[in-house]
Amino acid sequence: MGTGGSRYGAGRPAYRRKCEHSLSFDIREVKRRGLLKVGHSFSWSWSRGDERVGEIGARVEADRVVLSYQRASDGESNQQRCSLFIAPCAGGYGSRQMFLCPCCAKRVAVVYFGGKAFACRRCLKLVYASEGEDKMGRLWRKQRKVENRLSDNGAHYLKPKRMHWRTFERLNEKIGEIEQEKDYVFYVRAGALLARMGVDLPEL
Repeated sequence: MGTGGSRYGAGRPAYRRKCEHSLSFDIREVKRRGLLKVGHSFSWSWSRGDERVGEIGARVEADRVVLSYQRASDGESNQQRCSLFIAPCAGGYGSRQMFLCPCCAKRVAVVYFGGKAFACRRCLKLVYASEGEDKMGRLWRKQRKVENRLSDNGAHYLKPKRMHWRTFERLNEKIGEIEQEKDYVFYVRAGALLARMGVDLPEL
């Protein structure tokens, strides 16, 4: 049985690792923390919840950031090094700086650890979580984004302090609109499924 395609019965689409689930190294964040200074050395770590899942050492040179990290190979841990060359942003945007991907040499703000080395998301074939969502998933994500701006007491939304009533009412209306869209998507999907079974849904 095939693994790809959206046709009914074609199987589940092949899984692609997400950027959000990968270890990222963002030059903008490094610079924001004041770490991008020639001669400066620092450590960089990643955590999920309370668990640390990765750590690297970094040294800033005139035109690059040299990363040092441990990588398991054949049951042994080996010290690895990776140089991320720095180049000015294309288009001449002042002092904005970018990494050059070690694989394709394209200017990128973020590189990801692919298990063996760092590279851009395209070279590692990573996708954003939103790219793998269907219509219903995007609507749920859109609704959660609006809901996060409101207070929730478990029964209904409350207006946060310092939020104008007009804004609060607009956000509630937006949630109502999204709910209607979700109902419509569900109706269309249910109709398509029942049609394949020879059953017709009444019109809305």
